[in-house]
Amino acid sequence: MIEEARLDERGRINIGQETRKEYGDRFFVIRLSEEILLIPKPKDPVAQLRKWGQKLGLDQLATNDIKRLVAEEAYKEVEERANRRHMETR
Repeated sequence: MIEEARLDERGRINIGQETRKEYGDRFFVIRLSEEILLIPKPKDPVAQLRKWGQKLGLDQLATNDIKRLVAEEAYKEVEERANRRHMETR
């Protein structure tokens, strides 16, 4: 479903009642290069992270392995952003 939302004069985004009923009234705002992403904030963020970690199999890994995976992903992200910026300045 696509829903149009507009900013009011105070910079607030008005989200429709159906969406609020389904997702709640608190969101994380993720700024991407040319867009924003709203992610519903879970009532218990730590419990939600645990669920995601279990789905990904991270609960089977040692802490050092998880740290290594995070560092590798962060490095990839930095490289991708640098490459995009390089391509944009050409």
